[in-house]
Amino acid sequence: MLQEMKKQLTDSINISKEKGKLSAHQVYKTTFDAVSESAQKLNSSAKNLRELATEAVNSSVQVLVETEEANKEKVSAALHGVMDGIKQTELQLMENTQKELNQVKKKLQVEEAKLAIELNEAFEGAKEAAENFSSTIKEEIEIAISDAKLKSTELLGLTKETVKETVRKAIEAGSDVSETVEKVTRDATAKAMEETHYTADRTRKISETVLSAAVEAAEELESHVDETTSSAVEGVRQGLTDSLEYTNESLSSASERMNDFVSMDLEQTKNDLEMLGDQFVETLRKVADKSGKVASESLHELADDAKKAGSRLQEKALIASREVADQLKVLSNEAIENTEGVGGKAAHDLSEEAKELSERMLAVAKGAATGMWEGAKSAFHKSTV
Repeated sequence: MLQEMKKQLTDSINISKEKGKLSAHQVYKTTFDAVSESAQKLNSSAKNLRELATEAVNSSVQVLVETEEANKEKVSAALHGVMDGIKQTELQLMENTQKELNQVKKKLQVEEAKLAIELNEAFEGAKEAAENFSSTIKEEIEIAISDAKLKSTELLGLTKETVKETVRKAIEAGSDVSETVEKVTRDATAKAMEETHYTADRTRKISETVLSAAVEAAEELESHVDETTSSAVEGVRQGLTDSLEYTNESLSSASERMNDFVSMDLEQTKNDLEMLGDQFVETLRKVADKSGKVASESLHELADDAKKAGSRLQEKALIASREVADQLKVLSNEAIENTEGVGGKAAHDLSEEAKELSERMLAVAKGAATGMWEGAKSAFHKSTV
């Protein structure tokens, strides 16, 4: 493979030289094309790409020397053609992976909808089975079915309607409204959160859904609005806190299963957990902006209080985020042990490399010669669009 690339580089540069067309632009195009083609055929390990870069730079510069064309602009063009060729190949792989990820996300949405339909059918089947038993057993089966459904309200798309109707009934009953609303919203939030792994978007959606449902129920009845709003906020907060216990346990157990552990987006999870406190405040304000005057004032006041003071929710979120951080350290150590390192350099060498790059960056910023390869690269990419 490398020999084929070397021959391609040598022949192309020599031909361009003979035709009197060996410009910096042509050198860049030649090295870019040759390296891109070779990189696509290679296994993209750090070791292979290092060998590819070594051979490509060596071959292209050597033929420039032999043809007496090794000036600053053409050497620079050769180097950047090599590096851009490698980068272009890797970027294409990243784009393909992103497309695949988007397709997987769409497929996941379809599968979730499919699962909801299948679950509903299964529940209907269970109801039919209940008809074959005495009234006492039938009642027990139906209660069990209801309990099972309550564990999947988010998946079934029933969270808001279920919470709203439950809060409505609690208000109409007129006794222990605060305690009942708090428990209902707490259980609904925790159960919905536990249906799948933790994400900021999911937390925001569930918190807003549950809180809005409770507030709307009180406003439509024009009764216990302030009381219901305060209790619902506390219920959602407690539900999120409960779900963090579950999340923390899941993260802890995942560390024992490295394949599952690696598949999770731990860095994003860590960031999401650290922002949970601020996100909760944002959710309160968002629901407040959509609510009536009484609920809105109460929600904004509660949001202010939540922002000023720490909470059990934030404490739990930080504990979970630390668990993720510990697991990220483990993964980082594993990665270092299983790769060739960054270009063969030890980590402490990178700071020295950054210093060198900063000097070059400053020189370029002050107008030092940047090389004709910049224009050549731009012209080449425009011609390929």
